[in-house]
Amino acid sequence: MSFNRRDLVLSGTGIGMIAATGPVMAQNAPAASPMPQAAPPGVPRGASGTDHPVPTAERRVNIVTLRDLEAEAEKVLPAYSFAYAAGGAGDEWTMRENEAAIDRWVIEPNFLSGHASPDLTTILFGSKIGLPVITAPVALHALFNTAAEAATVKGTDAAGSIYVSSSESSLTLEDVAAASQGPKWFQIYFPSDRGYARELLQRAKAAGYKLIVITVDVTVTSNRERVMRILGQPTPDFHSGNKPTAPGIDPLMAAVHKRDLSWDDVAFCGTETGLPVVVKSIISVPNVVQAIEHGCAGVWISNHGGRQLDNTAAPMTALPRIADAVNGRVPIIVDGGFRRGQDVFRALALGADAVALGRPIMYGLSLGGAAGVQSVLQHMKAELQMVMQLAGAKSIKDINRQFVAPHPLA
Repeated sequence: MSFNRRDLVLSGTGIGMIAATGPVMAQNAPAASPMPQAAPPGVPRGASGTDHPVPTAERRVNIVTLRDLEAEAEKVLPAYSFAYAAGGAGDEWTMRENEAAIDRWVIEPNFLSGHASPDLTTILFGSKIGLPVITAPVALHALFNTAAEAATVKGTDAAGSIYVSSSESSLTLEDVAAASQGPKWFQIYFPSDRGYARELLQRAKAAGYKLIVITVDVTVTSNRERVMRILGQPTPDFHSGNKPTAPGIDPLMAAVHKRDLSWDDVAFCGTETGLPVVVKSIISVPNVVQAIEHGCAGVWISNHGGRQLDNTAAPMTALPRIADAVNGRVPIIVDGGFRRGQDVFRALALGADAVALGRPIMYGLSLGGAAGVQSVLQHMKAELQMVMQLAGAKSIKDINRQFVAPHPLA
């Protein structure tokens, strides 16, 4: 199935927040298979005859560093799928800045701490997880693996973390929820039809999602030029799994995001579900203070992985000021350019409670399905554990600003 230029632009609203990393192999894990090749003949092609089919792989992935995964995923993904994941907005300055800003902080270790076997256990909004790294909401997982979100949520659960489901998932939100028993949150791009917003929110609560994440920086689609350059070519078969079920809701309007978002829409998410609400993709101190004043249970610091408004600040640049303003009143989640355990450690030291991964998770899904996603998170866990041991941090809650300092040449 092919889509015209307008359809693809409207659908390109998905990868939100983003993060991850590591160089050591995941510990105490079964032997992994080599990086997989493209899916076998017979699987429908993703684009032209020289393009790849959407992968079907289900296997553990050998990981030396998460930085290797993007190039490996490009070898097996259709051109559109890879451009959708890897690209950013405009000149992609913000996408590059996200990673550069992390390296403006250095770790100041305590090698004589006397601690052994660091504890990575984290409690986030009442859920006990094995590491402070969660799976970010990303749209249309069928672009990356034929098992779609069912594989991603299973891999996240197997790694002991939290899965955040996009309202623009390939599978229905009910099918995603049923695919694993682990903790799950529901992320919503608030639609222009409030009746459809109500339906989505009520369905999410009924399906067992424990928290609502409202993403606020996708009122229009940005200039994602990598995708624009390949529009008009055949594309992978995909569709959104969450369509209106109630009578009287126009499916076309349901697919349009609300342009004039306000704090009333954020409050609506809480009043319709009775669930805690986290506002995602804010990056300024005034917005964070407003979120707390409007009763949000937490804040998610993000610039959408550099996919929406180019030339905005990196989350790690904004994080220290935001953490000071929050002053421990609500949890802080952060994403954007995280590729190593050292990156996660520095974010926690600057005041984050958890880091979210987007692109690395999609690459793991492409290369190994559920087991590939699990491999990414377990690799990050092993690397973060190593960093904590060397830095002298006994547990996640013990990581504070004393462990970092500005880079002297930054």
